[in-house]
Amino acid sequence: MKTGRRTASLMIALLLAICCTGALAEGSSSAPAAASETVAKLLNILDFKFFVREDGIGKGSAPVYTAPDENSLRLADGKASCSLESEIAVAGHVDGWLMVRYEIGKKNEKDKKVRVGYIPPIYAKASKSKTGDIAFDAFSVTLAEDTEISDNPRHNSTPFGTLDAGAEITILAKYTYSGNWWYVEAELDGIKTRGFIDRSRAGIVIDGVTYHGNEELGVPVTSPENTARIGTVTIGGTAEDAVIVRKNAGTDQTMVARVYGGESFPCYGSETLKNGKTWHYIWVDGVWGWVSGGLSAFTE
Repeated sequence: MKTGRRTASLMIALLLAICCTGALAEGSSSAPAAASETVAKLLNILDFKFFVREDGIGKGSAPVYTAPDENSLRLADGKASCSLESEIAVAGHVDGWLMVRYEIGKKNEKDKKVRVGYIPPIYAKASKSKTGDIAFDAFSVTLAEDTEISDNPRHNSTPFGTLDAGAEITILAKYTYSGNWWYVEAELDGIKTRGFIDRSRAGIVIDGVTYHGNEELGVPVTSPENTARIGTVTIGGTAEDAVIVRKNAGTDQTMVARVYGGESFPCYGSETLKNGKTWHYIWVDGVWGWVSGGLSAFTE
């Protein structure tokens, strides 16, 4: 009997400890719980990049499709193609297809445009690119309004079509290296396509709730390190002063983002290094990294 009572007491104590820990974690975060599991995951969706190959990736040229499928939309009146011998940027492979970005049109820096698409496996296999696979996400949402879609994720973007309000699309990733874009898969006039839509303005419906712009989605409740939000970090200096956010704490660590004076970001932890310098763990629109405490201010 004593053993049974002791076991029961231990179980009750354990349950209380778990409940208290959960309450503390929830109370330490000033961010509300995400409206849905989809929204919570969308806040941490893949942010991908391209890697430039100055000498090209092979010989000749290759056809380019907007999606990794020969039945998908092919732009330039069905003739879109790229040279494999000149400078080209690659993001990775999807089902054997190679995702590429290449320049089109005018060559001067101001008006330079690019096209993003996929070259078929037969060309990708023979290429010199050693890029790995891309693990895109897949979040099904509904468009709240007519939305332009483009293959050029830059300031001079020109849409190749308009997706209708009410259309079901799949958000695969985001692209913030140049501009602020959702990378999506959809159907345009009944044909599969992939492309970019403006994250800062696009209206999307998730679980019956409409969100206009990525800011309305909110911020994550927890970080990839499973830490709750502890406060806010504000970058020092003026709007022209850039501060580097790094993958890990320390000035010798890899850069993952740039932020500017006056901007504020949710903070999910702080660390003081052996040299006495403090760093803060922040979320910058989907990118997680560390910013120097000497160049920013923390508030609870």
